[in-house]
Amino acid sequence: MKKLLWIVNPHAGRGAVSGKAIACINVFQQAGYDVTVYVTQGAQDATHVVRRRAIEFDRIVCAGGDGTLNEVVTGLMESPVRPPLGYIPAGTTNDFAFSLGIPKSVPDAAAITVGDHLHALDIGRFNDRYFNYIAAFGVFTEVSYATPQQSKNIFGRAAYLFAGVKALTNIRAHCIRVQSAELSVEDHFIYGMVSNSVSVGGFKAIEPGGVVLDDGLYEVLLVYPVENPIELQGLVNDLLTHNTSSSRFAYFRTSRIIFDAEDKVPWTLDGEFGGAVAHAEITNCSRAVTFVTGENLEIDKNRVTEK
Repeated sequence: MKKLLWIVNPHAGRGAVSGKAIACINVFQQAGYDVTVYVTQGAQDATHVVRRRAIEFDRIVCAGGDGTLNEVVTGLMESPVRPPLGYIPAGTTNDFAFSLGIPKSVPDAAAITVGDHLHALDIGRFNDRYFNYIAAFGVFTEVSYATPQQSKNIFGRAAYLFAGVKALTNIRAHCIRVQSAELSVEDHFIYGMVSNSVSVGGFKAIEPGGVVLDDGLYEVLLVYPVENPIELQGLVNDLLTHNTSSSRFAYFRTSRIIFDAEDKVPWTLDGEFGGAVAHAEITNCSRAVTFVTGENLEIDKNRVTEK
């Protein structure tokens, strides 16, 4: 019998999975899997169990938010074997689930995790750590990891919005030298993002129709400082209207990029604190992890599109 390891974060998204655990296990068993359930006990626990036990299973499924998925992917990247990974989104924003075409309904997502739509997708390496879909610094980045879990559970996405408005009152510019094959520049930036997702923070990416999840490239966004509220509004409009030619930011694709800052800069990786560093080297690990995706996505000639 095929073996499945189900990793559950009981605290993610108001404990969204807890009341549906039996239904999920039933779905797994009906698909022919012998199920082992592991409930995470704290930070990085999912990474440790996957790294140690991935070799025992034919498939791994995780239930939780983007941070839980990050821990599981990290465990796979550090494991000698990498069985296919299914994802049941149970967090607040679940950006990567949207990219994978996975619905918010827990039972529907569970059914997808035991399906046969398998796609090897890119994973990011940030110095000695990994991320699924985004590494970022600057304004708003502290919102995701600094917002208490209790507030996320009670207020949902509104908790992020409230914290985001507060962040606007304290915009700091970082002097950073950016080096890649596509761009070499040293300037001040209030925000920087290296991503591989059609949704970031619950909002569509700058070019959501052109994001490719398995082409070995990342979308890079670097935002220059704004001097007043009018410029800030102009920047927001450019981002919302996908104006990639705007002079308010730089936007390009790359497989490898290096950031060197005058001082240590705090980064977020998949919504969790990634450390404060002066040097960050980001590399695309092409098609490193095989995900189970929804049927509403097609990957044709390395391009991921919504049907």
